[in-house]
Amino acid sequence: MKTIYTYTDYRKFIKDFYEEKKSADSKFSYQRFSEMANIKSKGFLHLVISGKRSLSKSNIYGLSKAMKLSKKESDYFDNLVAFNEARDAEEKKYFLDKISTFKADCDEIAPVHLVRKEQYEFYAHYYHAVIRSLIGIYTFKDDYEWLAKKVYPKITVPQAKKSVALLEKLGFIRKDSNGCYILCDDHIATPPEVVSAAVLMAHKKNGALAIHSLENQPRESRNFSGMTVGVSKKTYERVCEEIVQFRKKVRAIVADDAKPTEVHHFNIQFFPMSNKKVKR
Repeated sequence: MKTIYTYTDYRKFIKDFYEEKKSADSKFSYQRFSEMANIKSKGFLHLVISGKRSLSKSNIYGLSKAMKLSKKESDYFDNLVAFNEARDAEEKKYFLDKISTFKADCDEIAPVHLVRKEQYEFYAHYYHAVIRSLIGIYTFKDDYEWLAKKVYPKITVPQAKKSVALLEKLGFIRKDSNGCYILCDDHIATPPEVVSAAVLMAHKKNGALAIHSLENQPRESRNFSGMTVGVSKKTYERVCEEIVQFRKKVRAIVADDAKPTEVHHFNIQFFPMSNKKVKR
């Protein structure tokens, strides 16, 4: 079984532990596992693994003992649970930093697998992605005043410099033989745990940027529309799949654009406006 420090999902770690024990001993069961962890309900762990229940502090302690984790591993497991269960963006970032520290100190993990705080930073501020796209469109060397003004809403020159430094550090951009910055790749990929940690904050900030655009940019430069509809669970899932396909289509259209001139961002929201907890 892989070291716990390679996991960013505590449920997956528990599942893998159980399956390894089960493969070594066919008599090993959830009931036995629960007894080892001092958990009374034999079906509780199955519900945890499937995402239907969460762990309490006493459960975390009991499972750490049952899985014979060291003190350091137990601390990582505790913070990993907190990271997965956090709903607030700042709280999630706090625990991401905590588990990143454990990973950085672990010799068993290749550097490529480390959760990097810089990658979180990329998603935490809208202008990093904008600047990356601008560098892909325009020839850019060191005119940071132009770059800062080109970003909308405008940023400061120091912010533009720090952003370029961050992009270079992450390997998203590099200097060519003429000293100009160019993209290293057309597309970027970031570990899912980093994206999940930043996604709440990113959506919040992008929503605020959309409002700013609505209030400050002319209609011909933006496109806003919306509708309120009644749907069943099945229809909701169908619409979500249509959104996924639409995003893929937009990505393909953009990829075919040989001469982009500006950077745009679009949000897609599909959220409840009635309280499903209120029954009749």
